[in-house]
Amino acid sequence: MVQKMKRDTVLSIVFILIASSNIGFAQFNFKNSEIFQYRKNEINWGLHYAASPEMEETRTEFWSEYEELFTGAAKFQFNKFYWDFQEFKQERFDFNLGAGLLWGNGNWVDSSAVANIEADHKINGLRTGASANYTSRFYYNKRNYTLVKVSGWARYDLYRQNSTGVSTDSDNVVTILNEQTKDNKFRYGAEGRAGWGMGRLKPMNHFMAADYILKTYYKHRQFSQDEIAKFAAEIGRIKHRRNLQTTHKTDAEAGQMQEFLNQKMFLIPVGSLEHEWKSGEFLPRFDGNRVEFGPFFTYYNHEPDFIYGGYFMFNHFKYCSTNWNRNFSIGLNYNAYKRQDWILAEVDMGWSYFVKIRGQFDFGVKYIPGIAIDGSGNSGELNNGFIPYLGYFTQIDSKNRIDVKLAYRISEDERLMLSGPEVSVSVYRSRY
Repeated sequence: MVQKMKRDTVLSIVFILIASSNIGFAQFNFKNSEIFQYRKNEINWGLHYAASPEMEETRTEFWSEYEELFTGAAKFQFNKFYWDFQEFKQERFDFNLGAGLLWGNGNWVDSSAVANIEADHKINGLRTGASANYTSRFYYNKRNYTLVKVSGWARYDLYRQNSTGVSTDSDNVVTILNEQTKDNKFRYGAEGRAGWGMGRLKPMNHFMAADYILKTYYKHRQFSQDEIAKFAAEIGRIKHRRNLQTTHKTDAEAGQMQEFLNQKMFLIPVGSLEHEWKSGEFLPRFDGNRVEFGPFFTYYNHEPDFIYGGYFMFNHFKYCSTNWNRNFSIGLNYNAYKRQDWILAEVDMGWSYFVKIRGQFDFGVKYIPGIAIDGSGNSGELNNGFIPYLGYFTQIDSKNRIDVKLAYRISEDERLMLSGPEVSVSVYRSRY
């Protein structure tokens, strides 16, 4: 009953979001032939906290083990991002490295012909991890592209484990289990995709900054979309000249922007715009449509260890105004595995609200249906999952950032997705 009420609540949210998507406050119509360039190189370091449910299961002919934990980790994190979106390519690379404290609690079931153990777990220790991702979309004309995507990750946990429960042997003799052990886990994985796509998501960051500055400081004048785009191109030209090895001077860059407004757009200077110039350092904000499909594989050094198949993805992002972005994505995967195949989809409907050009709220809901397919090819029962989510990002000043993400998984079947909350909080400093 509770599960049904949660599902009905999420469906109501989905309906409200979809109905809201028809609000007609969009004032821009970007042509497919328009190209918005975006280049940024950034290094971040700071504190990161994350908490979420985790599950591992191993099954053989003679033995099975199931572990379910809710873990939290607080660590120092270093990451590097690089984006380069040009006319004939959209390239992205990111690298992440972190280490810190780990804790959690949950339950564990270990079953074999010898004994069956059921216990509650508490763990405390250390967690370290690293990941790297590279994505390249090469446009052989303005609309069509090929995709190459590779990523890899590794994680090592070293912890002390307290287990309290019962052990039942093959003669049904029950023994109380209360033990403390030292344990470790080393997990790693890799993913690869290749594909073909049509369409383009345009990075709107510089257009947003130009739109905001012109309408904030020159309210007496109406600016056309072409004029805003012209100013956005100049903002991009200034920012794209930055070198990560040497610090850039925001006062000098703001002066170049003011000079352009005065000499090229014949606008009277309004004083220093350095405060606004320091803002607007968001992840890429997009407008446009994109369709993509192709083969993929995923490797994990634990079960399910190797999955391969094909995927289809559609993205629609709309720059509605300086403050609002509408975001919609749908993906479909056919997953082949040695024991069972399954089809998994994900529908993501959400909004982004930008507070001036300093902060960003993201909210929405994901719907994740899945169908397992047995060895004879017969379709199984449809299982549904939902993830309502909320995110907040703010720029405290030109260097310091706060990023918060909250989500809650709601699932009918734990094989599809483990239910529970997801929390992520980052407080960090940037160099760009």
